[in-house]
Formats: sequence, C-alpha cells, structure tokens
Amino acid sequence: MHLRRAFPIALAAASSLLGCGRLRFGPPPQIQRFSADASEVGSGDAVTLRWHAIGAEELWLGGERVPEDGAIVHPAKDADYVLMARGLGGDVNSAPIHVRVHEGIGLAVGADDAGGTQLLVRVRTAVGDPPHEEVQIRIDVPAAEAQFLVCPAGRIACSMRLAEPPSGVYRASAKVNGRAVQTFASPSGFAIDRASSVRAAVDGSQVHVDWNGVPAARAYHVQVVDLDADEPIGEPLVTSSRSAMLPLGTLPLERAGIVVESWTSLVPGDAPLAVSRALGLVSAGSSGGTGAAWQIFAPQDFSGGQLRASFPSLAPGERLAVLALNAGGREGAVISLSASGLSDPTSDPAAAPLSVSTPSPALVAGHPVIADEVHAALREHQDESLREALSLGIAPASLAGPPLARTTFCIARGLDFGNRVRKNVTLVLATEHAAFYVDSEDFAHYPAGFFATMGSLFEDRVYQADRLSFGAESDVDGNGKLFVVLSHELGQHLGGGWLLGYFGNDDLLRARDDSSDCGGSGSNHADIIYLNDVANAGLNGYTADQAAGNLFPATIAHELQHLINLNQRCLLRKCSGSEATWINEGLSKVAEDLAGFGWNSSQGRSEGSMYLTRSTGQIRGYTGRSLTRWEGDPIGNYQGAHSFFRYFADRRGAAFARSVVNGAGGTGGLESALGEPLPRAMADWATALLLSNEPGAPSQRFDYLGDGWSPLHERLRHLDWQPLLAAGASATLRADGIAVLVSGSAAGGPAEIRVRSDGEGAPYVVVARFSGDLPQ
Repeated sequence: MHLRRAFPIALAAASSLLGCGRLRFGPPPQIQRFSADASEVGSGDAVTLRWHAIGAEELWLGGERVPEDGAIVHPAKDADYVLMARGLGGDVNSAPIHVRVHEGIGLAVGADDAGGTQLLVRVRTAVGDPPHEEVQIRIDVPAAEAQFLVCPAGRIACSMRLAEPPSGVYRASAKVNGRAVQTFASPSGFAIDRASSVRAAVDGSQVHVDWNGVPAARAYHVQVVDLDADEPIGEPLVTSSRSAMLPLGTLPLERAGIVVESWTSLVPGDAPLAVSRALGLVSAGSSGGTGAAWQIFAPQDFSGGQLRASFPSLAPGERLAVLALNAGGREGAVISLSASGLSDPTSDPAAAPLSVSTPSPALVAGHPVIADEVHAALREHQDESLREALSLGIAPASLAGPPLARTTFCIARGLDFGNRVRKNVTLVLATEHAAFYVDSEDFAHYPAGFFATMGSLFEDRVYQADRLSFGAESDVDGNGKLFVVLSHELGQHLGGGWLLGYFGNDDLLRARDDSSDCGGSGSNHADIIYLNDVANAGLNGYTADQAAGNLFPATIAHELQHLINLNQRCLLRKCSGSEATWINEGLSKVAEDLAGFGWNSSQGRSEGSMYLTRSTGQIRGYTGRSLTRWEGDPIGNYQGAHSFFRYFADRRGAAFARSVVNGAGGTGGLESALGEPLPRAMADWATALLLSNEPGAPSQRFDYLGDGWSPLHERLRHLDWQPLLAAGASATLRADGIAVLVSGSAAGGPAEIRVRSDGEGAPYVVVARFSGDLPQ
C-alpha cells in the first residue's frame, strides 16, 4: 500500500550510493598478516613478502596486482611496502613494512652451450646505482681455484666465463663503497638455443650484423672477434633487437669474426641464467669487396646469382686465387668464373717437386679403398650400440683383476659384428699401461723383438701423446691396462682393401658376453684395440719390421683416440650420440702425428701429397671428396680430415684437440672449439693448402707449422690448382667440398673476378692476392 511512496526513496538511496563512487555490499576485507623475511638487505637482493587476507578479491602491491599469499621483491634502495586488499566492502591498506637497503652483490650461475660456466655478477650502492669506482669481485669456484673479476666503474652487471661445466655452490664477495658484501648461487640448470643464420658484412669502417633470434633471449651480446688472438674486440654491444652495427677498427678482414651470445638474464635475479654462443664470419659484402689481400664472400653477397670482387689496382706480377667453399651446399653445385685485368697462368713444372696430377701406381697399390658399405656397416653398428647404451644404460665398470697369461676374447671376423668368434689368446707382453695378446693360432708368425719394439713405442710415444692431447682412456675392467689383441680374424683382404685394426665400442658399453660362441652381446667388457696379424700385413706388402716400428703403433695411436673420445664424451660426460665420423677420424689422424708417425714419416707425407692433387677414380684428391661426408677413401676422406685438423692443431696449440673431444660434439661442438663457424674454418684451411709458407701469401696465419710437414709445399707438394683463364673457367663442387682456381699475373691496374652460381645455392668464395710462382 505504500509502493508509490517507497519508489522515490529507493531511487534516492541508489543515487546517494552512486554519488560516492562505488557500491559496497559487505564488510571491508581484512589483512590478517603482512610480513617480510628481512628488514635489511643488499641492493637488489630478494625479500620475500607474505600475507594473509580474507574477504579480498584482489591484492595490490606498489601498483601491481599480486598473488593471494605473497611475492618476492628486489629493492634497489630503501623502500616501504604497503599491501592493498580490495573486496566488495571496499579497499583496505596495510601498515607499511620498511626495508632498509645497503650496498649489495648478486650472483647468477648458468651453463653455456660450449660446455662452460657463465657467471653474472651485479654490484650496487645503497641507492641502487652502479659504484663510481671499479670493484674487484672474488668468485669461489667449487673444487677449483678462486677467480677474480674486475667490474669497471659505472657498471651494474659484469660477467665471466669458466671453461668447466657448472656444478656445486659458487660464492661471490667484494667491497662496495668500503662495505664487505657476499652472496652465493647454484647453477640454474636452464639452457637456451643459439641464434641462427648469423650474417655479418663490412660496410665501410663498420660491420653490419643480423641474425635470427631466440624467444627465450632477454638480450644479445654482440662482438667482433680477433680470430688470431681468439679474443673479442672491446666491450660487447648489448641489444634486444636482432641486428647491430659494430666498428671493425684496424682489424684485418682475414682475422675478423663475429659472436652473437643469447642471454636469458640481464642481471642476477631477473631470470634463470643460460647462455648460448653463435658464431659468424665477416664477409666482404655485396658491393665488390674491399680489395683487401684476403677476403671472404658469403652466399648472401651474390646478387642475381652473381658475385663481383673488384680491385682498383693490382701491382704488376700480383695474382688472384679464388677458392670456392661449398659449405652446407648441395652435391654437384656448379660455378663459372671470369677474370679481367689478369693474364692466363703459366705453370713452372721445374719448381714443383711433384707435378703429376694423379698418384703413382705404387701409392695407389699401397692404399686400396675398403668399400664404403663396409665403413657404413661399421658406423651403423657403432651408432646402434651407443644408442642402445644411452637408452638402456651403459654397463657399469667391473674389477676383472690383472691380465691373465691365457684367456679368450670375442673377435669380429672381417668387421662383421654378426660373425664373432671366441678366440684363445696368449699374453706376449705387459707394459705399464698395456697388455699385448696374440691369437694363439698366430703365435709363430712373430719374430723375436717384435713386441719389445711395439711396447717401447707404445709407452714412449703413443700412450703419452694420446693421453696428454685427448684425455684419459677408459678402464671399464678396472685393471688399469689397455688390451691390444692381434688376430688374423680381421682378414687378409676386406672389400678391396685390408683392415689394419679397429676399436669397437661394444667393449666399453655392454656387459661381458660369456657365451661359448659370442652369440650374446659380443662384448669383452674391456678396453681393447684390435690389430691384424703380422702375416696379413706381409700379404699386403709390409715387412714385420715395418709393422712393429710404424704401421701397428700408428694404428694403436689412431684407435686409442677413438677409445678416449668415447670415454670422454659418453662415459665421463653425457652425450647424445656418436661423434661425426669426419671429426673423429680427423682427430685420430692427428693422433698419429702426435705419436711421431703420420706426416712425420715419408709414407704419411706421401698420403698427404696425394690429397693435394685433383686425381679422380677410386682414390681421389681434394676436389673429389667432401670434407664431411664419409666415403672411406684413405686419401680423399682420411687425408682431407687429417689436413683440416692438422692445420688447426698447429695454429691453436696443444689444447685444441682436447677442447674438441670435451665439447658438445658434431659441427656445433667443433665450431665452439674453433671459435669460428665451419665455413670460415674451411676458408682458412683451403687457403693454407694453397698458400702455406709461401713468401707472397697474404698472411702467415695461413701457414702450417709442424717441423715434419712445414714448409708444406716442400715436405708434401704444391696444391694442384685449376687455371683461371681470361676466357673463363668452371668447377663442380662436392657438398662441403672445395675448388681452387688461380689466375695469371696482373700487368698493373684494375682487375675483377666474377663468380656465377647455377642458381640453386651459392658457395662461399675466398679471393686472395699473392705474388710469385705457385707451381701446379
């Protein structure tokens, strides 16, 4: 009965509530607890705030919405924190919590993709600013010597890289504005992908760099690198974009590289730390190059399928070498070339110690090729064994006791791992680090003194060289001995060649097979290298003295590297699969050199000289094989990989080989050890094959250095290059293969080289200036 009167009153009440700005439909929320775990911290350190509120739909702290139970803050300077609870009954603010801030230090620890540790340190004053003076920071590394990092004045964050992988707890301490500060951190356990497609080209006095980024990267550190010194130039440019301009300065183009590091964190505490390192080369660009003594052009420098390298002026007598590098390219790519301002080359046969373009019949007979399917079957078996072990678990080490005078081993007949036989063997020699066993059927084949010679060479040269250069061998049977087992079961002949020896990873990865017919795992669960019988060496043209004094010890050095490689990569560390064949074999050829064999001997140098030819057929020179695609050619493959790793072992020193073995494996691991991408490394190597130790070469950085093989062209032979004629020339390239063309002399004045690709992917191209004779 009073509805007509009540209606305007209700409207008035509603209008009154709306006029206050918010409707309230209940009691205000209550903040029952609000606390901090610290009242004083270092600048940037973490403070955990916790709270409990009822009746709140939202919680706010410093203008940001926060979770219902707490948050972590990092005050840079003195701060007051007030929690606001918002509910249907309105907003309620807590009493403030005051946190006092003094000088502080922060530390983050993470892994990088090269197997090392990245340390990121933050230093701040009590008001959150970087110190006005440089700060020396002590880093206590678990189970290692303390390291010291100097952070320049005005820098909040500084970083340091350690070569070893992260583990344990790291501690950092320093004095900031006279106050002693310290902190600690453990590895984050995170990883980040590398930036990809790093492209860098000279642009006047600058280098323009761009790359494909990584979603997890908060920033990129970009630097020019001096490849000779293996050191960055200046401070990194830190950017969140995917391109940069950097000064080249006075660094010659042949020494310039680029590194793009992807970082998940800018300062400790903002994100778990991880770093990856992508490498790039600096190309001469798409505008004709710089005219420098050595320059490299990248595929992106081609325009319309054509590349131009221009020289405003060449001195009379100067010549140009063009090296095409089909790194990452397709099989059978074709290029055509033309030259202007240059004469046709004239060779000087009298100056060439070996002027033939094909290996001699004697050398060919001494190096028969084992069929590629035999190599492929061996690789597949080794890969499958490792995949199985990584999936199911590697057999644990055992304690087999000292070597027995007589025992049995499972041996694969002719590398056929499906046809193993258990053989009785006799111990003929025990040295400090090895036990030599002979197939009991073959005992009479060995002359007196044979094993004394082998044992002495093993201990004095082979073992010391391999262990120092590549790391410790395995000891899966716990007796501290490497077993060397010689048997005719390896075969007189195999697929057109003959087998000197092998290492089988079954013996390290699988449990011992005790069956009478070796029909189980086939593993001896011991550290074993298998060699052929001396009688089979005789059937293939080698005397017993040659076998004991060179052939067999060199083979042990070669195979021992394979054993060490597997031990270091997969037993002592975590690996994802087998090492790339060309890398593993190249390191093993360097192991032969290090033990005093390989290119130290005339036989080894003759094999290297065969590679420097353009020979075709079953055994091929450098143009006939890929550097990376394995086809079992003892010259085209083995000597190609040998010459590549030999050059970098010469240039990078004793630590290089071990850094490859200890790395991530594959092309990525190799590039990390080299400090440059594979196409650039191929450019350095190919230039060295052509111009090593030549007086008119553009730089001494392209020289081989070992006494046994240097000067390269005197100890081996000159590279058999292809003439670059004024009328033009063409070349067909293997995938990851090379071609080398050389012009005649300039009369003086401008000159130009043009390279055309066949439209399906261009190669990298090096153009080098030199003077003097360069025989074919």
